[in-house]
Amino acid sequence: MRRGRSGLRVLALGAPLLLGAVVACGDDSPASTPADPDGSGPEAAIERGQQLARTRGCAACHGADGQGGLGPEWTGLVGSTVTFEDGSTITADEAYITESIVDPTAHVVDGFSVTMPATDLTDAEVADLVAYIGSLAG
Repeated sequence: MRRGRSGLRVLALGAPLLLGAVVACGDDSPASTPADPDGSGPEAAIERGQQLARTRGCAACHGADGQGGLGPEWTGLVGSTVTFEDGSTITADEAYITESIVDPTAHVVDGFSVTMPATDLTDAEVADLVAYIGSLAG
């Protein structure tokens, strides 16, 4: 009889804990926020881009928050003038950032001799990274 009570006690204590864990594990993905209910808006793209920067290794060179390091800084990049090794310049826009991600050797930023590795990102992932970089207005 004692064994039966122990089982009930475990069940009585364990069920609320299990229920709490299941509720806490809900969908915490950035795909659904009140401002972006279907996960397709700019806020979701920025969050996905930030996550990609961290999981795909971009942050290792460009900084966890885009502050730069081995690679050029992303903070304040959009709209700024970028100088290349050959002395030419460009105003950084979405097209430039996209090209830099897709073809990292197309332009080498002055002062950064480490070559960015080629990526296997999808077009959607590149767009999300561009959205994230663009959000780092500084």
